[in-house]
Amino acid sequence: MLKNDLVVALSEMDYYKNQAGAVISDVFRVIAEALAQGEKVTIRGFGTFEVKTRKGCLVRDIHTKEQRKMDDYQVVVFRPGDNLKDAVRSNNPQKLRLLSRSEKK
Repeated sequence: MLKNDLVVALSEMDYYKNQAGAVISDVFRVIAEALAQGEKVTIRGFGTFEVKTRKGCLVRDIHTKEQRKMDDYQVVVFRPGDNLKDAVRSNNPQKLRLLSRSEKK
Protein backbone atom coordinates (compact mmCIF):
# COMPACT_ATOMS: atom_id res chain seq x y z
CA MET A 1 0.00 0.00 0.00
CA LEU A 2 1.30 3.42 -0.96
CA LYS A 3 0.57 6.83 0.53
CA ASN A 4 -1.81 7.53 -2.35
CA ASP A 5 -3.71 4.33 -1.50
CA LEU A 6 -4.13 5.63 2.05
CA VAL A 7 -5.50 8.91 0.69
CA VAL A 8 -8.01 7.03 -1.49
CA ALA A 9 -9.05 4.83 1.45
CA LEU A 10 -9.66 7.90 3.61
CA SER A 11 -11.55 9.64 0.82
CA GLU A 12 -13.90 6.65 0.73
CA MET A 13 -14.54 7.27 4.45
CA ASP A 14 -16.03 10.75 3.77
CA TYR A 15 -12.79 12.74 3.95
CA TYR A 16 -11.89 15.14 1.17
CA LYS A 17 -8.93 13.87 -0.84
CA ASN A 18 -6.82 17.00 -0.36
CA GLN A 19 -7.53 17.01 3.38
CA ALA A 20 -6.71 13.31 3.68
CA GLY A 21 -3.38 13.81 1.89
CA ALA A 22 -2.51 16.76 4.11
CA VAL A 23 -3.42 14.87 7.29
CA ILE A 24 -1.36 11.83 6.31
CA SER A 25 1.64 14.02 5.45
CA ASP A 26 1.30 15.94 8.71
CA VAL A 27 1.05 12.76 10.79
CA PHE A 28 4.17 11.29 9.16
CA ARG A 29 6.02 14.61 9.59
CA VAL A 30 5.14 14.81 13.30
CA ILE A 31 6.24 11.20 13.86
CA ALA A 32 9.50 11.78 11.96
CA GLU A 33 10.26 14.98 13.89
CA ALA A 34 9.65 13.26 17.22
CA LEU A 35 11.91 10.36 16.26
CA ALA A 36 14.61 12.75 15.05
CA GLN A 37 14.56 14.34 18.52
CA GLY A 38 14.96 10.91 20.12
CA GLU A 39 11.40 10.64 21.41
CA LYS A 40 9.35 7.46 21.47
CA VAL A 41 6.01 7.56 19.60
CA THR A 42 3.28 5.24 20.89
CA ILE A 43 -0.08 4.79 19.19
CA ARG A 44 -2.20 2.70 21.52
CA GLY A 45 -3.58 -0.41 19.92
CA PHE A 46 -1.24 -0.01 16.94
CA GLY A 47 2.36 0.05 18.08
CA THR A 48 5.46 1.98 19.08
CA PHE A 49 8.12 3.71 17.01
CA GLU A 50 11.43 4.42 18.71
CA VAL A 51 15.07 5.13 17.93
CA LYS A 52 17.64 2.59 19.07
CA THR A 53 21.42 2.83 18.93
CA ARG A 54 23.24 -0.09 17.37
CA LYS A 55 26.85 -0.78 18.24
CA GLY A 56 29.44 -0.33 15.56
CA CYS A 57 31.44 -3.31 14.45
CA LEU A 58 34.49 -4.22 12.45
CA VAL A 59 33.84 -4.12 8.72
CA ARG A 60 36.10 -5.09 5.83
CA ASP A 61 36.32 -3.06 2.64
CA ILE A 62 35.90 -5.68 -0.09
CA HIS A 63 38.05 -3.71 -2.54
CA THR A 64 41.07 -2.90 -0.35
CA LYS A 65 40.65 -5.74 2.22
CA GLU A 66 41.21 -3.09 4.88
CA GLN A 67 39.44 -3.56 8.22
CA ARG A 68 37.98 -0.56 9.99
CA LYS A 69 35.62 0.07 12.86
CA MET A 70 32.17 1.28 11.95
CA ASP A 71 30.74 3.93 14.31
CA ASP A 72 27.64 3.39 16.41
CA TYR A 73 24.51 4.24 14.45
CA GLN A 74 20.83 4.82 15.11
CA VAL A 75 17.91 2.95 13.58
CA VAL A 76 14.15 3.36 13.80
CA VAL A 77 12.39 0.36 15.31
CA PHE A 78 8.67 -0.40 15.20
CA ARG A 79 7.12 -2.75 17.73
CA PRO A 80 3.52 -3.70 16.91
CA GLY A 81 0.94 -3.58 19.68
CA ASP A 82 -1.02 -6.61 20.80
CA ASN A 83 -4.17 -5.52 18.93
CA LEU A 84 -2.26 -5.22 15.66
CA LYS A 85 -0.56 -8.57 16.20
CA ASP A 86 -3.90 -10.28 16.86
CA ALA A 87 -5.50 -8.68 13.79
CA VAL A 88 -2.65 -9.83 11.54
CA ARG A 89 -2.46 -13.34 13.00
CA SER A 90 -6.19 -13.93 12.64
CA ASN A 91 -6.29 -12.25 9.21
CA ASN A 92 -9.18 -10.17 10.55
CA PRO A 93 -8.69 -6.38 10.43
CA GLN A 94 -11.88 -5.89 12.46
CA LYS A 95 -9.95 -7.01 15.55
CA LEU A 96 -7.84 -3.86 15.35
CA ARG A 97 -9.86 -1.52 17.51
CA LEU A 98 -8.59 2.02 17.19
CA LEU A 99 -10.98 4.86 17.95
CA SER A 100 -12.06 6.25 14.61
CA ARG A 101 -13.99 9.42 13.89
CA SER A 102 -17.25 7.53 13.33
CA GLU A 103 -16.91 5.62 16.64
CA LYS A 104 -16.45 8.61 18.95
CA LYS A 105 -18.81 8.62 21.91
